[in-house]
Amino acid sequence: MHQLSKEGIVLAGPGGCCARSLVAVTAARTMAAADSPSTALRRRDLCSRGIRLAGKMRADVVDLLDTYVEQQGLDASATVAALEGVPLAAVERWDEQTGTQRLLENLAAYRAFRALLAQMLEEQREQLGEADAGLGRALAAVLLQVSAFAYHLEELLRLESRGIPGEEGDGPPPPPRLSLFEQKLRGLGVLRELAQWAVRSARDLRQLAKPSPATGTATGLAESP
Repeated sequence: MHQLSKEGIVLAGPGGCCARSLVAVTAARTMAAADSPSTALRRRDLCSRGIRLAGKMRADVVDLLDTYVEQQGLDASATVAALEGVPLAAVERWDEQTGTQRLLENLAAYRAFRALLAQMLEEQREQLGEADAGLGRALAAVLLQVSAFAYHLEELLRLESRGIPGEEGDGPPPPPRLSLFEQKLRGLGVLRELAQWAVRSARDLRQLAKPSPATGTATGLAESP
């Protein structure tokens, strides 16, 4: 005989078949909560604001790139090889990524850029002191935007009841000793890749905010396991 518990879960009695597990019921309730209209509305709002933040950040990084190239005496068309510790925005099979993968990769990237920009700012102060406070202020402003965007991504993950990964080991490895010119080239590479990440982030957030054809609500992270 089967019994009904207070939670509405069927329990197997003597000779009965296996009942649904508490884990399955809890998962179903969590999914239902994640797909609720209020959650979907909040998700769309966060995605919309994130897209605007990414657009503003890209515009500021492009302006910073122009200033950086001029102040550092670099050629704007200079080729910079792939840099260790700098996350690449390009990804294979982008359309096959789950919502969680998109957010976690973005979060890891902006945490890395936060450390890289802080390092660039410190090097800039050591090289020029107060001789070029304008470039330092521009770097600091972009650093602040990167930090704010990382926090915004964490808010999206929290909305879906996803755990926020710790930051230990997220930052780039200690850079090798570089000449002054190599430091300038590395900074150029960091800013270029950050601009590309801003484009990818806006694209990722647009994908997350797309409504599901079946429900009319934002798909968000429901596709994630």
